[in-house]
Amino acid sequence: MRILCVHNKFQQYGGSDAVFAADEELLAQHGDVITYTRHSGEIESAAHSEKVRLGVGALYSRRTVREITDLVERSRPDVAYVHNIFPLISPSLFDVLYRLRVPAVHIMHDYRLFCPNSRFYINDRICESCKLGNYWSAVRQRCVRGNAAYSALYASSLYLNRKLGLSRKIGGYICLTEFTRDLLLQCEVPEDKLYVCPNSIDTSTYTPQFSGGQYVLYLGGLYRDKGALTAVKAFAQLPHIPFKFVGTGAAEEELRDFVTSHQLSNVEMVGFKSGKEKLEYVRNSMFTIVPSHFYETFGVVVLEAYASGKPVVASASGSLPFIVHPQETGLLFRPQDANDLAAKIRWLYDRPDQIDSMGRKARALVESKYDSRLRYPALRAIFDDVIKTSRMHWSTPSPYN
Repeated sequence: MRILCVHNKFQQYGGSDAVFAADEELLAQHGDVITYTRHSGEIESAAHSEKVRLGVGALYSRRTVREITDLVERSRPDVAYVHNIFPLISPSLFDVLYRLRVPAVHIMHDYRLFCPNSRFYINDRICESCKLGNYWSAVRQRCVRGNAAYSALYASSLYLNRKLGLSRKIGGYICLTEFTRDLLLQCEVPEDKLYVCPNSIDTSTYTPQFSGGQYVLYLGGLYRDKGALTAVKAFAQLPHIPFKFVGTGAAEEELRDFVTSHQLSNVEMVGFKSGKEKLEYVRNSMFTIVPSHFYETFGVVVLEAYASGKPVVASASGSLPFIVHPQETGLLFRPQDANDLAAKIRWLYDRPDQIDSMGRKARALVESKYDSRLRYPALRAIFDDVIKTSRMHWSTPSPYN
C-alpha cells in the first residue's frame, strides 16, 4: 500500500507532531510512504505581506492544491493519512484529494475542523456554540488567541468548507476514543465515517516501578486549560505531600508566583524535560495527575504513566474518563474543582497498596490495548475500509489511472 502522510507541524513541537513522526516511521516499515508537510514557523519568519497571504491560505490554499496535485500525479497513493492541516495546508487539501480520487483518512488530534480554537473551550468553560456551524460566536468571543481577526479567519474557513461539503470529501475520521466519536456525531459527521483507534506507545521501552515513589507528578504543558492552576491550588491543601511540575508553558510564571506567595515548600517547578530524563521523573513518582479543563482528545501522558506502572488521577473531562478507569487504573475528579482533586490525591496517597494494585492493572491495560504493536493492523484495517467505501461511492476512476 502506498500512503500519502500529510501534516502541518506546530511551531512548538507537540503531541500530534510526535504521533505523526511515529506513525510515519511505522507505516514506512510496511509499505511505501510519501510525505507532505508544512511548518507553522513559516509564518513567523515571513515578511508582513507574505504573512497576510499565508493567513488567507487558511481559507483555501492554492499552494496546497498545486503541490498536492503534483505529488499525487507523480506518486499515485492509495490513501492519504492526514494529521493537522491548519494553518498552512488548509481544508483545500481534502478538496483536491477528493477531486483526484484519493481517499482521505483524517486523525482527530483536536477539533479544529469543527471549532475555530480547536478545543470547544473558551473563557474557562466548555463551549460548543460552533458545533453545528454557528461560527459567529467564535468571532464575538475572539476565541482564537483573543484576536478578532484570527477568530474571523478560522471561523470563515470552517464556514466556507462546511458549505462546500467538507465531510463528504473526507473518507474517514480516526477518533482516539468513543468520546470524540460521539462528539463528531453531534457535529453531523456521518456515523459510517467514524473509526475509533487510540494512540499507542512502545511499552517495551518502559521499565515499570510499581512500589515506592517520592512525589505526585504533573507532567505536561503549564497552561490554564490544562488545569495547572487547579493542580497547584490542590497542592496548597496538602502541605505534607511532595509535588513536582515537569513542563513549561504560558502559566508558568503565574504558578511560580502562587507557589511563592503561598510558601508552598512541598511544590517544585522542574521545568521542561524530555527523553529518558522525563521518563525517570515518571518512574520515580507515586502517581500522575492530569487535571485538564477542556475536552482532551486523548492524553499520551496517561499511557506513559501506565507503562511506568503508575496510576493516574484525572479530571472527568473529554476522553480522559475513557482511558482512566476509577478504582482500577486511577481516579477521576470533577473538572476545575481543586477541592475534589485534593481529596482524590489524599485518598490515593494514604493507600500505598492501592497505588501498587492500580499501577499493575495500568501496566497490564497499556500492554493489552495501547501497545504500538497493535497500531499498524488497526490503521491498515481503517485504510482498507475507507478505500473500499470510497471507491464504491465514486462513479468515475481516479484521473491518474
